[in-house]
Amino acid sequence: MSADASEITELVHDMGLAPAKLARKIKPIMAKTGLATKRRLQADLRASPHFKPAARSIDYDVKTFGFDGTGIIQVEVGPNAQRDTTAALAGLAYFGGSNGGGGTVADPVVAMRQEEPILLGFLEMATEGLL
Repeated sequence: MSADASEITELVHDMGLAPAKLARKIKPIMAKTGLATKRRLQADLRASPHFKPAARSIDYDVKTFGFDGTGIIQVEVGPNAQRDTTAALAGLAYFGGSNGGGGTVADPVVAMRQEEPILLGFLEMATEGLL
């Protein structure tokens, strides 16, 4: 009895390449989502008469860890004191101060949640036709 396993061998090979192919597609999507979230946070701060200057401190960074096609892509978005000294104002704008005041700008999680359906749509498109 004999069997032709060439198609199975080819499928296994393609599946082995899938993580690297997917990673090349996902990193730009994650970066674009980070930029969009940054812009939303900046717009929220700019709309506040008291915390407008803190918009200058909003930054984003894309990092990869163990990136051999199966690693982690991390996007960090928020106030950055190294970018601008107004970063401390952002904390007051989002969460308020110990003696009252502040807390008038939407929590950064809101901006992230607004970008979530867009991100998921692009990730779904990235996986189509992967194998």
